[in-house]
Amino acid sequence: MNNTTDKKELIETPLEDWIDSYDVIRLLRISPRTLLTLRTNGTIPYSKINDKVYFRRQDIQKILADNYVMAAIHFDYGKTIK
Repeated sequence: MNNTTDKKELIETPLEDWIDSYDVIRLLRISPRTLLTLRTNGTIPYSKINDKVYFRRQDIQKILADNYVMAAIHFDYGKTIK
């Protein structure tokens, strides 16, 4: 659990906002190994019950937003448009 998420917030997360590994893999179009790497290096927070792993939708959305990159458009002989 990261420092910005407290236990009360996790408890109040509706059950429909938790998704399993299969759904995350499908949504992000990544391999199971990539998801495991993201979990073990602390990129994606998760909850584990027995052998089943769950993720909060809002955590996945935050990671996508935090890593969003807007590429500069290059045209007119290499001049960068911002």
